[in-house]
Amino acid sequence: MAVNNPRGLPLSLDGEGLKKGTRVGQGAFREVAAYILDHPISGCRSLFGDEKGFAGVPPTAMVKCLHKGFDHPDNFTAKIGSLQLFMENSGSCEDMGPGAFPVNEVHKITVLDLRLANADRHAGNILISKEEENDQAVLIPIDHGYCLPTSFEDCTFEWLYWPQARQPYSPETIDYIKSLDAEEDIALLKFHGWDLPVECARTLQISTMLLKKGVDRGMTPFAIGSLMCRESLNKDSVIEGIVQEALDSVLPGTSEATFLDAVSYIMEQRLDEIVNSTS
Repeated sequence: MAVNNPRGLPLSLDGEGLKKGTRVGQGAFREVAAYILDHPISGCRSLFGDEKGFAGVPPTAMVKCLHKGFDHPDNFTAKIGSLQLFMENSGSCEDMGPGAFPVNEVHKITVLDLRLANADRHAGNILISKEEENDQAVLIPIDHGYCLPTSFEDCTFEWLYWPQARQPYSPETIDYIKSLDAEEDIALLKFHGWDLPVECARTLQISTMLLKKGVDRGMTPFAIGSLMCRESLNKDSVIEGIVQEALDSVLPGTSEATFLDAVSYIMEQRLDEIVNSTS
């Protein structure tokens, strides 16, 4: 939405963002979507509620701002973007090794990233804070402008290489995951003003499906995340292969519901094969 490209980023000739499956100018919507979809453990946040989400995404809203200092060559026009609450912190996860992070703090971020197929989760966009009561480290996820892409090609999770990702989810986290509903999430985003593009909605549905089916089989964040991330640039991830197989199995013009049923069937087969091969 920054029409004059003040940061001097390379221009996109086809409108695609820096990450595959994203579009230039849509980052603000994705930032807000991450906050909206970060449901509290008790359920969806009320319209004017301020209950903390499960992953702790800082409150984020779309805003329109007008200032004479804005550089608009043609006219004096308001800018639209996302505004996020500043969170007190002592730095990011780049500043220290992951061994000091509580397992549950890492796991809450894995759930968010897997749901939203985050294409840009690195140590620099996870802030570190502390609880006043017990001085325990608290991780705060920020920078979600590359979540909900139209494809899984660039999914990247820094935590995949952390030891906590190989630990099983707690019963509380599993209950939270089982409560997730992608259709309700899509409707919620529409209620808040973002009619999610079909391709992005498909990503949310498939990633939520993978997360839920994975935990049903006792898979760890590492095991599930490894299915969503590519091992190399030129080798499709497991989830990309599942999606392509489903596309090849349905007729042109097939409804989205039928396609997702095909994804679900193939995904269950593939997950069962993976679990059986490692048991």
